[in-house]
Amino acid sequence: MSDKNIIAEDEISIFCEQIAMVLKSGVPLYEGLDAVCENYKDTKYEECFKEINVEYQRGSSFYDACKNAGVFPAYMLQMLNVGEKSGKLEDVMDNLSRFYDRESKISDMIKSAVLQPSIMMVVMGAVVLLLVVKVLPIFREVFRNLGAEFSETTNDVINVCTIIGIVVLALLLILIIVAFIFGLLLKSDKKQSALNAAGKILKPVNRVREKVATERFASVMAMMISSGYNLTESLEMSADIVEDEKYVVKIHKCIDLVNADTALGKALEEAELFDKLTLRMIQIGITTGQSDRAFLRISEIYANEVDTQIHNIISWIEPVLVAVMTVLVGAILLSVMLPLITIISNMG
Repeated sequence: MSDKNIIAEDEISIFCEQIAMVLKSGVPLYEGLDAVCENYKDTKYEECFKEINVEYQRGSSFYDACKNAGVFPAYMLQMLNVGEKSGKLEDVMDNLSRFYDRESKISDMIKSAVLQPSIMMVVMGAVVLLLVVKVLPIFREVFRNLGAEFSETTNDVINVCTIIGIVVLALLLILIIVAFIFGLLLKSDKKQSALNAAGKILKPVNRVREKVATERFASVMAMMISSGYNLTESLEMSADIVEDEKYVVKIHKCIDLVNADTALGKALEEAELFDKLTLRMIQIGITTGQSDRAFLRISEIYANEVDTQIHNIISWIEPVLVAVMTVLVGAILLSVMLPLITIISNMG
């Protein structure tokens, strides 16, 4: 199944929420699904949801109807199948709604972290380009018409500032192209590869990736355990969902430890999947038989940390770009003002 056919995460969240609401209300799914699919009339998803409804009304399972539509991610389909077979479809759809809502918000924050600096770089480039291409040549021509002769020092200052402006323009152009390509990759099936590459270059990005991986792992574990899966199955499923390569290696280490009869809490500690405070929370959850609630709470904690770190990155990038632009514009304006001051002094 190609990623280009997959429905957007926010739309998946809404669909799952609507199905959960139908099931909670006690309305039979065949009646509620008809109403849900009617909501997508005159939208780009109309045909695929119509197909789902028709196939389900003909007697297919809800899982088969959604799977054959070819528009849902594998994880959602696997969880839907589990929920339908275990009789916990209502809970599963509710959990999936929250999961994909969170995934959508993370994607939006990542795009925002790329878009805002890109816009500022474009503005900075336009200002520098205007000064180098238009302002400096105009002032030079004005000075020549006034019969002013530049000193060697003044000429050097103008030339240096012009060269700086050209170099900055070239660097900005490269950064804008890189940001544009990165943005395209985020919308494609190369999204994780792009984030992995960015994480290797920028430590703040790497820290965010680690938090996202931990949050996703905890969220999947909570859903799997609450749906009746055993520990090994839950861990294996999470390894398929978490896309961070380094974190997946840790999950597989944890699976090996659990298969070797190591207690879950000890296996999680040795695999270094969580920090010590979080591990204590999980241990309490295991002891009290509420490990799914512990994992869910941990996912919420890490989700908040991801929000904070992404906002911190954005708030750090903007003032740095503004400061750089201010220095560059000031340097170029100085190269204009120095000859002007010289001329005024001579006239005096």
